[in-house]
Amino acid sequence: MSNEAYAASANQTAEKLLQVLEALARQSRPVKLIDLARELGMNTSTLYRFLAALQNQGYIARQEESSKYALNLKLCYLAEQVKKSSSIASILHPAVVEVGELFQEAAHLAQEENRHIVYVDNAAGASQMLVIRQHIGKTAPMHCTGVGKLLLLEYTDSQLDALISELGLPRYTEHTLTTAQALRAELEQVRAQGYAFDNEECEIGVRCLAVPVRNYTGKIVAGLSVSGPTARITDAVVQEKLPAFLDIARRASLDLGYTG
Repeated sequence: MSNEAYAASANQTAEKLLQVLEALARQSRPVKLIDLARELGMNTSTLYRFLAALQNQGYIARQEESSKYALNLKLCYLAEQVKKSSSIASILHPAVVEVGELFQEAAHLAQEENRHIVYVDNAAGASQMLVIRQHIGKTAPMHCTGVGKLLLLEYTDSQLDALISELGLPRYTEHTLTTAQALRAELEQVRAQGYAFDNEECEIGVRCLAVPVRNYTGKIVAGLSVSGPTARITDAVVQEKLPAFLDIARRASLDLGYTG
């Protein structure tokens, strides 16, 4: 067999092995060999060899009493390692840098944690001497931050009611939204336009623009934001750069498996 033919055969074997794993992952309970073979369109002797190889490596288990197959916990270990090495912050760092360069301001990536936002990455454009950068790990309220408002779009009415009841809507500046009615109206506007502002709601003189990042389910799981003095994050700047900003967020979402 030539090297090319051997490589092609090895690729086909690897692909079929992965198809077997994925088929097992789709099952809600252990499955018999013949049923799995029917689903995959594979003859039972070939499938048995694949299953035996996976069992020998600890990726699946065979129930002796029923001769049914199921995934084993070794895959949980692999999934955990993927999670550690492919956090949203590491995956989306290039997007954060791109936002900073686009606006020449401080750019941030934030997620939700314990009904607050937490900043998990930041970057800044090179041309500004003074930028308003939030340090990684800092938390902030959801009701008065751009990213927080985006993440609140995923809340049900009852979840939003619970957040307001338990945490309140503290006032940080004269511009902070402090009533449920005002916050709900703001969230409806954010939902309609697809981006969110913090207009001096956390700190006087500071304006923030945020756009959503979605995962493979379509859920908003993070937000990209840019912050700067109100004199620099003007309506004209927003109008000019918003399309490119939204495109960065769209590509970031694709990196997380979003297909919408």
